[in-house]
Amino acid sequence: MNDSDGTDGGTDRPPARSLFFDVREDSTDAAHAPPDPDPTGRSRLPETGPYFAGRVQRRVMVSNPDTDGLSLTVFEFAPGTVLPRHRHNVEYIEFVLAGSVHHGNRVIRAGEGVYRGGNAPYTFTVGPEGATIADFRGHTFYTTEYADPPAAWPAHAVPRSDAAGAP
Repeated sequence: MNDSDGTDGGTDRPPARSLFFDVREDSTDAAHAPPDPDPTGRSRLPETGPYFAGRVQRRVMVSNPDTDGLSLTVFEFAPGTVLPRHRHNVEYIEFVLAGSVHHGNRVIRAGEGVYRGGNAPYTFTVGPEGATIADFRGHTFYTTEYADPPAAWPAHAVPRSDAAGAP
């Protein structure tokens, strides 16, 4: 590696880079992050927009679409938001930064997290104070497959109009 210019001496690896970010706002990577992480476009059902409207805010910290490399996204969820049962085709770590998330009988609070292998199905309900979650993945691109059709998705635990502090 040539330390003076950040190149790797002619190999096919991308140039080395460092990226500083703050979870309270998008990083510079947001400008080139894919709006939908599914390269096929089939994961984002038309019903997801209305279902999550006013309930979820997404902030890109790290995105590597040129190499399909590591990604870090921060999601801020309104109180009572329910994620319908679904799965992703890649492994990842969900780390709660603020609030709480209820996975059945298990509650994950700030400073706690969960690792999920690829294709592990799950659902969760956001606690009464809302939640901010850091989502770490080894890939920028991944798919989402919902277990049920949108007509069978559960109602949110707190209606949007009552969701104090909605993102």
